[in-house]
Amino acid sequence: MRFDNRSLASLGTLLALAMTAATGCGWNNLPHQGTVWVDQPLWDARGVVATETGLYAPLPHTGHLAYVPISGDPELVDLSPASLARLTVTPDGSSAVAFLERFVCHPDDTPPRQIRVPEDCPDGNLEVRTELAVISDGDVDTQIDVPGHFNAVTFSDDGAFAIAYLDFSEGVELEGVISLTSVLVLDLESGEAAQVAVGFAANRVLFTEDGTRAVVLSQSEVAVLDLTTSPPEREVTFPLTLDPDHVVEPVGVALTPDGQYALISVQGSGDLYILDLEDHAVNLVSLIANPAAMAVDATTDQTVLTYGSAAQVEVMEHTYFDTELIALDEPMNRIINSEGLAVLWNRGSGRDVYRLDLDTLDLVEYRLQNAATQVHLAPTREFAIALTQGEGMEILDLREGEDDTFPYLLEGQGVGAAFVAGEASLTALVLQEGVDYLYLLDLYTQQPEPVVDFSAPPIAIGTVPDGGFFITHDSGLGLVSFLDPASGDFTEVSGFATLGFLDGPQVLIEEE
Repeated sequence: MRFDNRSLASLGTLLALAMTAATGCGWNNLPHQGTVWVDQPLWDARGVVATETGLYAPLPHTGHLAYVPISGDPELVDLSPASLARLTVTPDGSSAVAFLERFVCHPDDTPPRQIRVPEDCPDGNLEVRTELAVISDGDVDTQIDVPGHFNAVTFSDDGAFAIAYLDFSEGVELEGVISLTSVLVLDLESGEAAQVAVGFAANRVLFTEDGTRAVVLSQSEVAVLDLTTSPPEREVTFPLTLDPDHVVEPVGVALTPDGQYALISVQGSGDLYILDLEDHAVNLVSLIANPAAMAVDATTDQTVLTYGSAAQVEVMEHTYFDTELIALDEPMNRIINSEGLAVLWNRGSGRDVYRLDLDTLDLVEYRLQNAATQVHLAPTREFAIALTQGEGMEILDLREGEDDTFPYLLEGQGVGAAFVAGEASLTALVLQEGVDYLYLLDLYTQQPEPVVDFSAPPIAIGTVPDGGFFITHDSGLGLVSFLDPASGDFTEVSGFATLGFLDGPQVLIEEE
């Protein structure tokens, strides 16, 4: 094999691939002997998604998708003859959802048997079709044709509906004439799709908790879709301005716990729009500035707002939408909230972190040694972990009457954290960049537990719906780990990135 600076896989990786392909073959039955350029990673370790039964790992070199079950052997998902473009997961974790590109060639004088990959199709004869596929247990359950310009999708909590729209922040390439004022409503159970006009450049979608409505934000207006009709239709449109020359860009949106109100913040303004989805009315609340972060707390039925330009936090109730202003020492641009508790922090600058009790509005300040890059709240709400710049980690004691921080110097930069809560224990799991073990710390006793050794340094950690964890690793051939916190069992699965290595995107031939 030849290598140049385009080859991202290591020499060892490609030699291993060659040896794997040749195993068990005689001299007259050898595998592919030509040059294979690897100009993309074999798998996307940060793009892995978890479902109830296992993980789905994108294979960008081939456009394939690998399924790594929690128990069993890895396998390819049969997407043929399509190529994976984007991957996500339904909110309930039951299924993976993939955007697929299907390559269709309409040959003229070229014999169809010579057309195997998109590059073989004569110029001007190749058509790319886009589909959305719902995948469960490694099999494609539903496929829905989706116009190619729709590149983003949002799902209802129950996974029954999805809305596809055009997200310009993804740097899309557009061809032909397309509508910029519609979204595509997908019924994932029936496989039916319907375009609904909503407004120019829709870019955010929220579903009400009961799944009967969708709120779609677009330039200068907000549309509410009724999902109980067949096909779904627009119920009402809320204009955010009455002056056509005044463009209003929504940037933040949240729904109150009862689903009656949508709270909309807009770019460059301290106005918060309150849209009544039941009575179809609009009210405005004047805030001190444009919010940097907004979070709705269902337990206390309040909204918390912080500002990048003001060292203050506002708490708003949902009956009369009155607000209470609380002074801080530093501006905050991130909010983590859970069951009446809010943790405020500033990503990238500033060293303050605040605990805000949303019942009493009592505020406790914590001071970090370095600016935080990540903050993780334990499920018991007793502690938080701040991963900080300069390979630091700090434990924040959030218990009533406590305000202590416990700094640690990690061996590598912290890249992720998770928690395991037992009857009498609370353990933090910490990943570090370039470090081939998982650090475990009992947060009640501040005592480290035996580490879990990896075969390769970790990249990211995530949860699977059954309460376990998965960890992706820096390995060219593919390596993920499953950790069962109840039993302590730890399993590594490797090599799945080589599945279908020599088989790129196929072409569907449609002769005239």
